[in-house]
Amino acid sequence: MRRYALLGALALAAATPLAGRAGAQGISFSEGTPFAEVLRRARAEKKPVMLDAYAVWCGPCKQLDRTTFADATVGAWARKNVVAAKVDAEKGEGRILSQRYAVRAFPTILFLDASGNELDRISGVFPPEDFLKASEAILAGKTPIAQAIARLGATWDDALAGSVAAQLAQRNDLARLAPIARRAVEEDPALLEAGAREAFLYLVSLEDGTGKLSAETLDLVESVAPRLSADPRVVILRLAASREQARRGDAAAARAWALAGLKGLPEASPFAADLYDALAAAEKAAKKPEAAVAAARKSVVLGEKSGGGSWARASRQVALAEALAFAGQTDEAKKTLGDALGPASGDAGLLSRASALLLGVKDVPGALAYARRAVEVSQGGDAKAHAALGEALAASGDRPGAASAFARAAELEPENRAFRRRLDALRPKKGAKAA
Repeated sequence: MRRYALLGALALAAATPLAGRAGAQGISFSEGTPFAEVLRRARAEKKPVMLDAYAVWCGPCKQLDRTTFADATVGAWARKNVVAAKVDAEKGEGRILSQRYAVRAFPTILFLDASGNELDRISGVFPPEDFLKASEAILAGKTPIAQAIARLGATWDDALAGSVAAQLAQRNDLARLAPIARRAVEEDPALLEAGAREAFLYLVSLEDGTGKLSAETLDLVESVAPRLSADPRVVILRLAASREQARRGDAAAARAWALAGLKGLPEASPFAADLYDALAAAEKAAKKPEAAVAAARKSVVLGEKSGGGSWARASRQVALAEALAFAGQTDEAKKTLGDALGPASGDAGLLSRASALLLGVKDVPGALAYARRAVEVSQGGDAKAHAALGEALAASGDRPGAASAFARAAELEPENRAFRRRLDALRPKKGAKAA
């Protein structure tokens, strides 16, 4: 029989399988409520969030609903101590949240502070008394990972830092990883010790995955990378720095980092395609369209050789389409988009990028089609998909529809000021006459 153990709360490692609903005397879960609203309620009630991530096909999830979550003692504890919410991890905003918190098994019960930062997690099916014991340990900060972080704060230990950083990285827990990694560089500026080096590499990888390196991390990369030139993993730092400098518009720095990463790197390396993709972004930032197209084509070719899955392939092709559009090669850009994002494409992020590209070349109907697909495949849970739809609707002249789309984007990501500014610009001004 397959075993489902308590993880996260009772061990430093994380993840095991499977989630469900609840009884009248048990936990009363909020389901279908936007996550931002759940956090607002947690702040108002000064409680942490208990978020049950489940899947509809998951038998153990249903078992947990029928037993532990329906238990009257557990229900009373939850009403007193947490804001309880439930999400289908494979649908809508639940899918976004599962990616954000790296939920890989069901049921996973996440305990979060009112800002959405993880406190710890429990995975598996277990009786009420064990659930309460583990949950109380999480809220008291007495789980192994919380205690390990506290020990690091008191006395630095390189090996422990590396172990804790690895566990936090597996959970995408940037909030707790970042201070450990930065402390590692303070304690060991040359990153000679394995733990310090691992912690910093995890930090850079996670921040790069969010689409933004903090200014502090970028500064550390610039100081640390030259000292790690003999470590083949320095390519991770160079790739992340190139991407960030391109985002900041520093074309020369972005190009220099990408070329440094490519120097001496075999084309068979799994990083080669990504570095050429970063080089293409740098050339775009430098207003060099032909060089951008050449680098993007190279990225696609190397990606085909190295594999990496359907998403990576489609992402590189979308990047090539963006470079082609930037170079004025609109027809080929559209064809490349069509090849990358066929009817079965299910990635809202890539579809949103495609919508933005077509808006840039004045193809409003095409932009609308891609944006609507992005909202559809994300089942309404992706803020950027709604924003892409808002831009396409605004370009089509449908300002009320655009405002509605941006309102939904702002609801999903209330901290995103750009969505709020765009919404304010689209709403009718007081006293303005209707068209």
